[in-house]
Amino acid sequence: MASRLPLLITLAGVAVLFLAILFVFALVIGAMFFGGIEFTGGSMDAAAGAPAVLHLAA
Repeated sequence: MASRLPLLITLAGVAVLFLAILFVFALVIGAMFFGGIEFTGGSMDAAAGAPAVLHLAA
């Protein structure tokens, strides 16, 4: 049984890493569908409004 311990620890680590990647993937996909992250044009809209904000600050 002692010789199987490194294999079990490695498999457990791989499983945790896989679940963490799957969880982040699910968060990104969910945010795309429910409006949490705007991937299409959000940064361009924010960049377009930046000069007006900087002008007010100066």
